[in-house]
Amino acid sequence: MPHANVCLTYPAFVTTREFLPQHREQRQQRLQIVSAAEAGSQARVVEMNRKALGNLEKIITDLEDDLGQPEVTADAG
Repeated sequence: MPHANVCLTYPAFVTTREFLPQHREQRQQRLQIVSAAEAGSQARVVEMNRKALGNLEKIITDLEDDLGQPEVTADAG
């Protein structure tokens, strides 16, 4: 899966709190992929997924940090 969720490595990727559950699920899936790849000595798979996993960790942390703050919405008027 070399191109799965390529947006996670895109520098300008933007997301919102509503997607936090999906990001957490993706993190769990990445952890499983990394674990299996490490067990199978698949260094390239580990490398590719660790980068995406690190980005997911940052996304999740940032979104969780924002949970205590009101969400900004555009004024329709």
